[in-house]
Parts: sequence; structure tokens; C-alpha cells
Amino acid sequence: MKTEKDLTVIIVLYDTTEIIFACLKNLSNFQIIIVDNGKNKKILNQLRNFKNIKKIVTKNKNIGFGNAINYAYSFINTDYFLILNPDVIINKNSIMELLNVSINNKDCAISAPYIYTDKDGYGALPEKGKGIFRNNNQKKISEKLINLKPSGALCVDVTKGCAMLINSKHFKNIGMFSSEYFLFWEEIDLCRKFLKKKLSIIVSPKSLAFHAQGTSAKSNLWVFLIRTYYAEKSPLYYFKVKKNSLDIYKKMIKYFFRSISYLCILNLRNSLKNILKFSAILIYIIYK
Repeated sequence: MKTEKDLTVIIVLYDTTEIIFACLKNLSNFQIIIVDNGKNKKILNQLRNFKNIKKIVTKNKNIGFGNAINYAYSFINTDYFLILNPDVIINKNSIMELLNVSINNKDCAISAPYIYTDKDGYGALPEKGKGIFRNNNQKKISEKLINLKPSGALCVDVTKGCAMLINSKHFKNIGMFSSEYFLFWEEIDLCRKFLKKKLSIIVSPKSLAFHAQGTSAKSNLWVFLIRTYYAEKSPLYYFKVKKNSLDIYKKMIKYFFRSISYLCILNLRNSLKNILKFSAILIYIIYK
């Protein structure tokens, strides 16, 4: 019979807030690996007092979310591991439910909780209606999946990356997280790779999680820059958008003129936001 010792919890920190302590409150029975992606010195000093934190590892720089999980994976020796964002709260019973789902379904690569606080907890692959250049009909199709609580365990294409219990063997066999992604869309790409190998992603409504979305890192200019930039850049990698695509240049023109327009009315935040989006596409084209 599997116990708490059969899985490792991995938490990636970047300039994290004290919400991490609410996350850790229910994890005292589990061994934890913390990945320090930077700016966590004060928090890390407090985390060293937690006896169940097996390791605090770092590359001494921000290597992104997926790459941080890949790095932590090299330190685990359990058959399963649970990825948690610092702003996710889940109790022991819900975690054990996820472990049982994975054990009882040999083709299960990911088991995930029902995140009752999120409006986009799971759904279809983006190419099935949530593509990068969506029309109104495609948007309506994707919206049908929002807030549908399953009555029982449900196989899905994609689940949220903030809380995923992963089969270690399956994870290694599909090549782990792609190094192309720094932030955002890496979990969607991972799910797609599992599905291509005919492995399943299962959401269990018996496992519940609370997600205080957007509160894991401190709210500051640098975090805003990173999130805005990679929110635009990552889907380009996912869809392998060709750099000579007409749509991609239309978007660049749109962002360029929006940045100028917002600057003219002294709306600096929106001007910067559009400059970042323009820059993300430009860098993608240059290095694609």
C-alpha cells in the first residue's frame, strides 16, 4: 500500500510571498524539495526550520518554471511527485486521493485536483478551440469547458500546472518539461506530450484545492515584465508559429501602434505592456 513516503512535493519559488506558509501547513507528512529561482532569501531562512523539507536547490538564477521542475526531478527517488505552486492549498486527504487515482490507473501520467477557485481549471488542448489566433466561435467553444465540475473522475486534455501529481516514470519517458518554455504554457505542452503517448490526465473531484491565483510572487515591476513578456512568447513556441506568418506581423503592428497610442495619453502601464508583447514576438522571430 502506498503512503505519503511514496511521493515528493516540488515547489518552485521566485520572489515569493508568505503565502508559501499556508501552502506548507498541510504538507507536514510529505517530503518536499524547494527550488529557489531567486529573490527568496528572507523566506528561505524560515523554510530551513521545516524538518520535512528534504532539500532546497538552486541554479543561482531564475531558470523558469518547467526547467526548475526538471532540475528538482534529478533529486527525487519516489515513483510519484506533486507539483504545487506556493499559492495552492491542498490537504493530505486530497493528495492521497490523487496518489490513489494514479496508482489505480496505470496509464495515468497526471492526476489533478478540482480547483474550485479557478475559472479555467481544465479543458481541451488549445488547438481544439483555444488557438492563438481564435475567432469568436472558437472562443465560445472553449468557454463551454469553464467551471464544469465533474461528477466523477474525468479524463481531460489539459489541467492546471499549479497542482499536478505526476508519475515519475512517465515523466522521464516523454522527456520531462520542454526547455523552450520559461514561463506559461509549459504544462499544456507537457500534457500534449503525454497524450501523444496515449497516457491520461485525470481530474478527481474528490480532491479539492484552493488556488489564490497570482499571489505566489510579490507584485512588482519585474514580475509584471516577466509575466507579460512570456504570456505572449510561450504560445508562439507551442503552436510553432512560422516567422513569416502574416498573422504574427499583424499582431506586431497592432502592439506597436497601441504602445504609441497609450504613451500619447500617458497610460504608461498599457504602453509598456504592448511594447513587451511586441518585443516578445520580435525576439521569437529573430531566434526562431
